[in-house]
Formats: sequence, C-alpha cells, structure tokens
Amino acid sequence: MKSRGRYDWIISLMGASAIAIALVGLLALSAAWLVGSAVRAAPPSLDPTPTSDVSPEMARPIAGLPTATPPPPTQIPATAAPAAVVAGADGVNVRSGPGTDFATVGFLNPGAEAKVIGRYGDWWQIDDAGASAWVASWVVSSSNVEGVPEVAAPPTPVPTSPAEIPPPAEPWEIDEVRWIDVDLSEQTLTAYENGVPVHTTLVSTGLPKTPTPTGQFRIWIKLRTDDMAGEDYYIEDVPYVMYFYQGYGLHGVTWHGNFGHPMSHGCVNLPTEEAEWLFNWADVETLVNIRA
Repeated sequence: MKSRGRYDWIISLMGASAIAIALVGLLALSAAWLVGSAVRAAPPSLDPTPTSDVSPEMARPIAGLPTATPPPPTQIPATAAPAAVVAGADGVNVRSGPGTDFATVGFLNPGAEAKVIGRYGDWWQIDDAGASAWVASWVVSSSNVEGVPEVAAPPTPVPTSPAEIPPPAEPWEIDEVRWIDVDLSEQTLTAYENGVPVHTTLVSTGLPKTPTPTGQFRIWIKLRTDDMAGEDYYIEDVPYVMYFYQGYGLHGVTWHGNFGHPMSHGCVNLPTEEAEWLFNWADVETLVNIRA
C-alpha cells in the first residue's frame, strides 16, 4: 500500500500534461481553420473596390488622357429690324418708278409703313403687296436703310403719240363706254358714260399764244401729283394730272380760280375737287375729245 501511494503524484502529473497537450492541439487546429476561411473569402482581384461613400471630389484625372472641354453656350443672333419707310402727315404717292414721270400706282396713308428693298437716287424702292413700287425719300421717314442696295430704275414711260391726230367729233358721234368732252368755246368739260353726260364743270384752257390742241386723244398716264415746268414757270405737286398728249394734260390747280376763261399754257385746268373726281372716274386709255 505504501509503495502505490508513492507513485500517485507521477500519475497525476501525467494526466495534467495530457490535458495541456490536448488543449494546445485544439487551439492550433482552430487557428488553422480561421486562416483558411479568410483566404477562401478574399476576392481574386487585388484592386480596391470603390464603395458608395466615395465622394466625386476623390476622383482624379488620369495622366496623359485629354480632358473634355464643355462647349460654349449657343449664341442666338439678334434679328435685325428690316429697312422701312413711314409716310408723313400728308401721306405719299406710290409710283411705278423713281420719278414723277412714272404713274401713281397707290398711296401710303399718313403713318403707314412699307418695307424698303432698294434705292435709286433720292427714291426708295418698296414692297407694295408683293410688287415693286417707289416713294420719294424727302416725304417719308426712313429707318435701318444703311445697307439697302442701289438698284436699276425701270424704263421711263413714253407717251403714245399717234402719227396722225384724229379730228374732234360731236358728242353724238362718239361711241365709247366712257369718254371726256372739252368744249373750248364754252370752257367746259363734260364726262360721258354710255352716251349720257354724267358730270360737267367749268375749266380754263390754253391762252392764244399757248393753245390747247384739238382732236381726239387718249389718256396715257395718270399721276396723283406731278411737277410741271416751262420756259417761264415751275410748279411743284400739281394735283390729279392725266396726260393725254405729250405734256398736255387735265389737272387741278391751286394758283387761280378764274375758271370759265382761258388761263393755261395749253393744259386743261380744273378746280382741284373736280380734277379729283375726274381722276377717280377716268382710266388710262379713256378718250379725250377736244373741240373748238
């Protein structure tokens, strides 16, 4: 019995050592397992993966690559105001060409505006409802006309002068829809329509040294106003002019009121209101019969 007790401490020591060795082995196995798990969980790429909390300011340009430059804002050119003229307080005649020799084809009322498309001398070429027409520059105000091009003028109208002037006829001998009779002996003018007199007025015809020609003529041009000149006179803006032979015409006057007596250089003078009525009634090619 004594001999066995002597070895009890040896047995106890061997048991404690075995337990310690087992614990160390268990710890080693656990560490190896943890390391293997970590290796298996690692991604195949060595590059870092950005996360959602990376701000744009962290981005850096790659050296050697061009940097895109944002395009400048689109500039919308300002639309230039068109060249235009505005009629003055008295309005302005619209003519077929740049001069008072051309026919009146319209009228711009006071304050009316027209687009300018060209110029010739002191005359503006305008767009008159799609057609070319002209107005005098000194009776309109203009704007934005610095770049208006110089254009060629249309041919000046030429009066139709018959080779032989037909003799005058008595009113009952004339078969026209509308025509005008001038009686030099009575100093009267009568408008006829379908053989019936529709309007009569006193006139002033040519003086003995500057007589009014007799015969049958036709109106070749109508001018709302025209400038008239001779050896001893110059008159601007003669109203409601209708030339029937060369420079002879029917027109209104503002410089005398002595109608019923010869007063003119050969034209047929009418009171202005009568000339306006006749101007609106007659047309180019209307017959004018002048008899002594």
